[in-house]
Amino acid sequence: MKRTSDRLLLLGALTMALATTGCAGGGANVPDTINERAKTLVVRSNLLVVQKAAEKYFKDHTYMYPTAIDDDFKSYFEGGDPATKKPGNPPINPFTGNPEFPVLGTVTDLAQARQAPPSDLKRGVIEYSPLENGKSYGIRGGDEKDKAMHSEDAAQMGTLIISRDTWKPSD
Repeated sequence: MKRTSDRLLLLGALTMALATTGCAGGGANVPDTINERAKTLVVRSNLLVVQKAAEKYFKDHTYMYPTAIDDDFKSYFEGGDPATKKPGNPPINPFTGNPEFPVLGTVTDLAQARQAPPSDLKRGVIEYSPLENGKSYGIRGGDEKDKAMHSEDAAQMGTLIISRDTWKPSD
């Protein structure tokens, strides 16, 4: 799916959530699950923010991805300065409302992790796992049920993990 259509889907989901939960003046008494699911869509967008930072880092570091969540990696987030290692702006966790950089994850085998059922992961938390000593990475996020997000591939019932093989540079 193209990034523009991802953003439109996210905007539509958030608009619907606001309208049905009364935040937009509708006042309907709808279970909070719609609002929680909309927040999970924001987490999906946050995965792409972390991926973009990792890919920018890759270009400046002899084609190696970050192996730590340090100021060097954080400087590749929007608003950061890699030359001075000034950290950029972390994505906002939609469940807490707080800016949060990713945490270091424990994924070691990308294929195996993608096939595994989603494991525990706090709502909105983004995990970044360096793979093969910086030759690749895996990024996963926590959904509204405090589990890692499910794969979007209908043929695969495992965990959603984005990596260099899912990277689609913006136009």
